[in-house]
Amino acid sequence: MMASLRSRIGLSIAAIIFVAAVATLCFVALELKELEQGGNVDPAHVEYAELLLVLLPFAVIAPLVGMLVAGWSLKPLSTVVAALQAIGPDQPDTRLCEEGLPKEIQPFVAATNHALDRLAGAYLNERRLAADAAHALRTPLALAKLRIDQWQDGASIDVAGLATDLDRMQRSIAQVLAMAQLDTPGQPHDCRPLVDASRLARQIAAEFLPLADKMGRAIIVDAEITAPVNVPDLDEALRNLVSNALHHGQGTVSLSVSATCEEFVIIVHDEGAGVPEVERIHMLGRFAKGEHSPGSGLGLAIASAVMERAGGRLTWPMPSTLQLHMAGC
Repeated sequence: MMASLRSRIGLSIAAIIFVAAVATLCFVALELKELEQGGNVDPAHVEYAELLLVLLPFAVIAPLVGMLVAGWSLKPLSTVVAALQAIGPDQPDTRLCEEGLPKEIQPFVAATNHALDRLAGAYLNERRLAADAAHALRTPLALAKLRIDQWQDGASIDVAGLATDLDRMQRSIAQVLAMAQLDTPGQPHDCRPLVDASRLARQIAAEFLPLADKMGRAIIVDAEITAPVNVPDLDEALRNLVSNALHHGQGTVSLSVSATCEEFVIIVHDEGAGVPEVERIHMLGRFAKGEHSPGSGLGLAIASAVMERAGGRLTWPMPSTLQLHMAGC
C-alpha cells in the first residue's frame, strides 16, 4: 500500500538529514581514530563534529515539519476533493473552481471539469431522450387505450385505427432514437464517409415511390450531377423531408440536386399551400406540428439537426420548398 504524500515528503526529508548525519559521523570516527594513533586534531573535523550535534535534533524535528508543510501545501487539493464529492445528478452544472490553486493542481482540475462537462452532456441527453419518448408516445398510446376500452365495453374493435396508432408509435420511437443519436458527440469531420447526394436522392425517391402511388401522388427527381458531400446522416434528413412533403403537402413531390461554387443544394418541393413564413422557425423545433398532423413533430427537427451537425443548414425559402445546403468535397 502506498503511503500518503505527506508521509513520503516527511520521510524524504528525514532520509536526507540522516544521510548527512551518517556522513558527518564517519568523518568524526576517522578523527577519533587519528587521535588514538597520536595524530593531530584537524580543525575541519572538529567542525564536522559540531555539525553532527546540530543535525541530530533536526533529524527528529524535520520529518514533523515536513509533514506539516506537506499538509498545508495539500490543503487546496482537499478542498477540491470536497467540492468534487458534492457534485451529483441534482447539480450537473457545478464545476470545480481553479482560482487560488497551485499551478501543479490546475491542469488536473481543468481536466476534471472537462470530464464533468462530457458526463453532464450525456446525462442531459438521457433525460431528454426519456422526455422526448414520453412526449411522442403520449397521444398514440392514449388513442390505442381508448380503442381497447371501447372494445371491452362491447363495441367492435377498430383494427385499422389500432394499427395506425401502433405505426405512429413505431415511427415516433424511431425518430426519438434518431434525435438522441444526433444529440451525442459525433466522429471527427475527417473520419466521416463521403455520400453522393444525387445518388441518395434517387434512392430515397425510389423508396417512397410505392407510398406515393398509393396516395395517388408522383415523385420526380432531377439529380444527374455527382455531388460528394460529408454528411453521414443525410439519408435520415432527406427521408424526413420527403415524408413530410407526402404526408403534409399536395401534388407532385420533386427532388433536385444543384451545385454552386461553394456548396451543393438538395431541394424538396411539393405543390401544396405550405407553411407561412412566420411559422417556419417554430415548425423546425422539436414536436412542432400542425393542428391536425398525425406525426410526432420530429421530422423537420431531425433534418435541421443533421445539417447543423455536419456544418450545413436547412432553409425554408418558400412555403412548400425546403433546401439542404452542404459543402462539397
